[in-house]
Order: sequence, then C-alpha cells, then structure tokens
Amino acid sequence: MMKRILFFGLAVLASWVSVQPVWALTAAGTVIENRARADYVLDGSNFTAYSVTTQTPVAELVDVSVATAMGGTTAVTAPLPASGELLYFAVTNAGNSTEDFALTVDPAVAGNDFDPDNPVVALDAGSIGSFEGTGTDSIVSGPIPIPAETTIYVWVISDILDTPLNPGDTGRVTLEALHQNAPISTAPGDVYAGAGAGGTDLVLGASGGYGSSTGAYVILRTTLIIDKTVASIAGSVGGVPVSDPIPGAVITYQLDVIVSGTGTAFAVTLTDPIPVDTTYVPGSMTLDVDGGGPGLPAGLTDTDDYPADPGEFTGTEIRVRLGDLTAGTQIITFQVTID
Repeated sequence: MMKRILFFGLAVLASWVSVQPVWALTAAGTVIENRARADYVLDGSNFTAYSVTTQTPVAELVDVSVATAMGGTTAVTAPLPASGELLYFAVTNAGNSTEDFALTVDPAVAGNDFDPDNPVVALDAGSIGSFEGTGTDSIVSGPIPIPAETTIYVWVISDILDTPLNPGDTGRVTLEALHQNAPISTAPGDVYAGAGAGGTDLVLGASGGYGSSTGAYVILRTTLIIDKTVASIAGSVGGVPVSDPIPGAVITYQLDVIVSGTGTAFAVTLTDPIPVDTTYVPGSMTLDVDGGGPGLPAGLTDTDDYPADPGEFTGTEIRVRLGDLTAGTQIITFQVTID
C-alpha cells in the first residue's frame, strides 16, 4: 500500500532522481602514464631521445556526504501512536571508487522533545521520491555499496509513541554513513598503503569517509497536503475522440489541497508550473471548495486581481491564493494542451 507522506513546509512532492555528478574524478586504479621526448641534431643527423615512462596508479579516495531531502521535516498528526513515519535523505559517494557504507540512525539527538522509536533505513529502490512499502523500498540490513560519484536516496522509517506530546514538539534523528574500509578511520588525509583498488593506496578525503545529516518529526495540530492527479485527457484523431496523451490533447489536472487537524494554515498560496512541452489553456482554472460546488469564484481568471479573484496565470505557472484554511478540501483544476 502506498503510504501518504506529509512533509512539513513542502507543498508538492517533487520527483527525485539520482544526482548526476557535475565533476568527474579519475577512477581509482587508473594508471597515469607519461614519457618525455627530446629531438636534436647531431653531425647533421636527426635524433630522438626518450625518458622512461612513468606510471602513476591513481589512489582510491574515500569521501561521502549525507543530506536531508524533501524539506528534511515530516509532520506527524494525531492520533498517536503513529507508525511508519518517513524522512528522506540523500547519500553521496563523492569518491572515485565504489565503496561500502554502513548506514545507521541515531534517534537520541540532543534537544529532542521526544525520541522517535524503532528507526530503520530503507533504500528508495522504486519510484524515486515515493515510498512503495518495504517490499519494494527494502530495509537496509548491512553495508550498502555506492558507485563512485553517485547519490542514492534512502528513507528513515520511525514510530512515534503515544506519549504526552504537544503541537510543535520535535523529535530529530541523525542518519550516519561510515565507510567500511579496514581499518576504519575518519581522519581526513589518513593513508592506508596498498588498501585501495588494484593495490593502490587508500586515502580518506575531506569527510574522512563519514557523513551525517539530521531530519525532524514535528507534532502538528494542522497538516496541509496536496494530492495531484490527472483528471482526464481529451484528444481526437480524424474527429474520433481519444483519451491518449497525443499532441493536441488537453490534460486536465486536479489538485486537492487537504487541510486536517484543529488549527489553521495561514496565507496558503498554491503554485504549479506549466509542464514543458505543453501550453496553458487560457481561463481553465477552477476552484471547488470542499467538493460541495464551485467556490467564489468558480472560474478563476488568469489576471492578478487578488483578493477579488484568487487565481492568476503568471505566464509560466498557475497561482491560487487560498488564504487562511481550516480543516477541509479545496479542489483546483486547470488544463494544458500537449504541444
């Protein structure tokens, strides 16, 4: 079952893909060769002299970084206890060889109002940025190999116990990544002769082969999520209606802005960029409050005339200023044409 994920301070769940490195390190074990040459004339004849060829195997550099992703904070709402609460992290092997890293979680962070319980790490192996359950996003039970200059994404899954908690209480967890080369050390610049790829030296980089980052679970009275779907696709071929996304077809998007809990989400503004290779259909924005009929107004104009009309098309995105929201659902739709 797909678990609904609430990320505090994040309006829409973005699509996360593996980071493509912007740098390119020479792979460990690569042999750098170089030979000098001198050309000269002696007694009217041309001669060439060569130096020996130097061979320098590139050492194995161990480096890693850990960072929170999708905002780094997850909202937890009543009722408690809650199980399977999610935080998202990116772990980057910034070295020049595939390395094994142990991923561990510390839930007892200084300053916590509560300590999350039973934290485990799961590799995001399915649709990136979407938790498909531990059958797909499998629990990490040991060191995990990460190729050189590659980022992987992992979930930290925790339970929140039914202890006396108040809105705003925060429980932090720290995800740690530690290289598994022997001997284990985290001192930058440490060199282990012959311990690298192909018998090269192994050198610990600036991180010392250790990285960490801290995410947080926050207890809230009020939670806001956006559920975005493709409501319909309408096209035609030779006058025959088709529901496939072909050029010229119109896609209708539906965004359900769902507020739950007992408090108020203040100054809510929704934005949604118009996708590449599509064109916004002028005047297609609508607002339907709580599914009970059109709000005021039902058809939102494309011009910026707030507060009379909360809708606006900026030229690159739609924007709807929903104002202060309590528990309920605001349904927004708009259309684009596939170019």
